[in-house]
Amino acid sequence: MHRAMSTTVAFVLGAALAVASTSRSGEASAASTDPGGTVISTATATQRVAPSGSARVHELARGANAFVGKLELDGGAAVPEHADLTEEYIVVLQGSGTLMLDGVAHPLAPGSAVFMPAGATVSYANGPETMVAIQVFAGPESADKYGAWPTVAR
Repeated sequence: MHRAMSTTVAFVLGAALAVASTSRSGEASAASTDPGGTVISTATATQRVAPSGSARVHELARGANAFVGKLELDGGAAVPEHADLTEEYIVVLQGSGTLMLDGVAHPLAPGSAVFMPAGATVSYANGPETMVAIQVFAGPESADKYGAWPTVAR
């Protein structure tokens, strides 16, 4: 990984770790806004599924200033054009596809780190494999859309 990519990934993952700080009460069962912080695993995080069934989000951490989630998008699925009110960061862990960001196509692959400014127009076409990514909203309000997605029973 080249230096700029490494710095970007470190920044995004550092932001995720800052949001998911150590808990005084042990592992939580869902993302929390507890000012004391939380520690959570994807195994115990609340998981929601898109109405289409082709996308899932694990709600890892939510504070006053950010949201951190693990996204999974089925092969061949797409995210329609939209704009979020807050900044968004994505780090692709697995899979590939094409992100349209303000009318410009950007190929994504494992290790890609994306910054989307507040109000940017974005859409995504996934490749043939499942995409897995860490998502950070710098302002948790943009993650409120996931509240409409049903919770997956464990």
